[in-house]
Amino acid sequence: MRYRQQKIIEHVQKVGIVSFDELARMFDVSTFTIRRDVNYLSQTHLLARVKGGAQRIETPSHFREARLPNRMQINLAQKEKIANTALQFIHPGDTIFLDGSSTIACLARTIAQAHRHLTIVTNSVLVTLELADSPDIRVIGLGGIFDRETFSYVGFEDNMPAESYHVDKAFFSCTGFIPELGTFENAAFNRNTKQLIARQADAVYLLIDSSKFGQRALSRVLDTAQINTVITDKLTDKRITHQLKSHNVNLVIAEKSRSIKS
Repeated sequence: MRYRQQKIIEHVQKVGIVSFDELARMFDVSTFTIRRDVNYLSQTHLLARVKGGAQRIETPSHFREARLPNRMQINLAQKEKIANTALQFIHPGDTIFLDGSSTIACLARTIAQAHRHLTIVTNSVLVTLELADSPDIRVIGLGGIFDRETFSYVGFEDNMPAESYHVDKAFFSCTGFIPELGTFENAAFNRNTKQLIARQADAVYLLIDSSKFGQRALSRVLDTAQINTVITDKLTDKRITHQLKSHNVNLVIAEKSRSIKS
């Protein structure tokens, strides 16, 4: 995906609907180029093409996540910033869990570039691929049924030996997060996997860009009380700080590279 196409998605998400002519002026390109971009983005279900322009995809598509490789390009700069900040919590010798979200796939890429001796447990195909060329990292894959929406293996039973899943730190992301309630996912089959890992992890980290706050999705997964640290790119509502403190959750702002303790 080109940088311009990423910016088109962000603008359409913000304004709802926009004309080809307006986008052409905004990016200083021809309307033919914009039409080609919009055609591609509509084919990948990241926006809808309408007569004369492009429109944000509304419900019921809200309850169906875009395919993961495409979602990885959305808010990519924010995800990379969050991943770089999360890296400070990962130390040589750690055993960690990485879930199948696009944000955590960015974290896996960052980890691979850092060349640290780690054991990583994951149910994600993309995370595994990101780490495939890292000889210092031992990757352990969890089995289950392949979920094409998240490129993850899901649905393994929670009555298997608990010690098999113990990790020092678990890193999750989600579709939406409401501090008073917890995390939400569109991929409902991920719930058992994340719940089991969260119960057996010494520390749970939630990595989300600021657009995820206040958003709901199909299935509620983790309670806020199960999370130790939230890492995000910026704080858009001061009430979030107080809500997280009431649950003893540490808030880390990647933009400022600082931590707000509970």
